[in-house]
Amino acid sequence: MHPILFTIGNFEVRVWGIFVALGVLAGLWLAVRLAQGSEFTAEMLQEYVIYGVLAGFLGARAWEVVFSWGNYAADPLQALMFWQGGLSIQGAVVANVLLAWWYFGRKKLSFRRFADIAAPGLILGQAIGRIGSFFNGDAYGKPTDAWYGVIYQPGTPAFHAWGATPLVPAELMEAGLDFVILAVLLRLFRRKQFDGQVALAYFVLYSLARFGLEFLRTDSLMIGGFKAAQLTALLTTMVAAGFWLWQMRQTRQAAATRRL
Repeated sequence: MHPILFTIGNFEVRVWGIFVALGVLAGLWLAVRLAQGSEFTAEMLQEYVIYGVLAGFLGARAWEVVFSWGNYAADPLQALMFWQGGLSIQGAVVANVLLAWWYFGRKKLSFRRFADIAAPGLILGQAIGRIGSFFNGDAYGKPTDAWYGVIYQPGTPAFHAWGATPLVPAELMEAGLDFVILAVLLRLFRRKQFDGQVALAYFVLYSLARFGLEFLRTDSLMIGGFKAAQLTALLTTMVAAGFWLWQMRQTRQAAATRRL
């Protein structure tokens, strides 16, 4: 487990960056396949990904910095050093939801249908990215004496926090859950009853998974005495589930009206 793959002069090529790039490419590949036969062309999705990656990085870092400003107040330039850890997937998703709503709204295309196409690719990218987080030593878990405990490399955020103490590999656990969620979303994609259902399933399932995983992590952002990720996960679950139930009711009412 080595965070730095190789160096070119003073430039470090990190394993984390490689996995993030692989995650983006894999997510785009899957989205293009799911979009076949729809109004969302491969060229359109490729163009969006360029903006989406930038928005995702900005949103992920902004989320982290806002909820942990005390760590950066003395040296604000540290807020720019994202490669040292400190990117929140929740911030990246929020940024892309807003971007996609605006972007496809301008093109007069359905944001909901795009979200259904993008959700499986997003969770696939997250799964691959979390493997990169494992090599980078961030998003780590709590100390453990279990056989699966991992001692992270010196120079990683995990080693800085806990030294040579074995920790729960929360990143790999999240990656495994993400792959399970991916399988559920792909099954639902061909059977969905309304536009937006796959995306809502993503928000519910990932939020529940993240809520549980936060009990294992020790690097969490805090709001008062509560973990920020758990609070936002609960809120997201309730909102997404509420939209799901409302939309199902609308779908059933529409079907009943057509039968009259």
